[in-house]
Amino acid sequence: MELKAPSKVNFHLAVGPRRADGYHPIMSVFQTCSLCDTLDVSLAPGPFHVDVTGLEGLCEKGKSTLDKAAMLWHEVYGLEGKLTVRVTKNIPSQAGLGGGSSDAASLILWLNGKTGRNLPKEELMAFGARIGCDVPFFVSQCRAAIVSGVGEIVRPIEARTDLEGFIIIPKSEKVSTAEAYRALDSRETIPELESAEELEREYRRPFTQWTFRNDFDLVNSLPEIEVPEGERLLLTGSGSCRVLLTERKKLTASPLYESVQVSF
Repeated sequence: MELKAPSKVNFHLAVGPRRADGYHPIMSVFQTCSLCDTLDVSLAPGPFHVDVTGLEGLCEKGKSTLDKAAMLWHEVYGLEGKLTVRVTKNIPSQAGLGGGSSDAASLILWLNGKTGRNLPKEELMAFGARIGCDVPFFVSQCRAAIVSGVGEIVRPIEARTDLEGFIIIPKSEKVSTAEAYRALDSRETIPELESAEELEREYRRPFTQWTFRNDFDLVNSLPEIEVPEGERLLLTGSGSCRVLLTERKKLTASPLYESVQVSF
């Protein structure tokens, strides 16, 4: 079975102070876009075993979000058989695009049907939250949402279809998510998090008028790219990628970054 795992962007990402459990509350606007990974998945009879390929060089063998999702499904729901997942990776890693989380969510949804569990979406989202903070959004299968808590609270909203542009992928060294959060902990002042209603109202405005922000701009340098009037360049996730909202169909090549045209 071939599965598509879409990437996401954050048009807004505000991060609150670190909680006693070590996590940070967020308020964010998520939307999927057309950039996808592809998973070829099969389950053969036999003792439980997981084999994930295609992620060599990105993570240690057996340590991917796909391995984690499969192992946890086996632990919680008793998965048996040889699970094989071959990944065609198109979404950059450590980029703020949610590729690993989306891969895991696609596998969870497939396992739910393949094993005949047919669990409700709410249970699958709670299960996904044990794998990664962005997984519940992808499990929800909504195209846009206001996401809060530490990622487990997903409030679907009607997705805009009038947006288009490019994902800007810097070639410079990436900032790890852990390092980025440590930098945010050093902030002298932390603005209050917005309400979901406020963010949805802002999302409906023309994107050139958005007052959205991303608190991880603190630790991500701006790419050297011209942004004419009528366009917007926004950091996604904890970085390092940005989304350029524009009607342009082509960008000038640069030695500093790659670009992928996307639709929303």
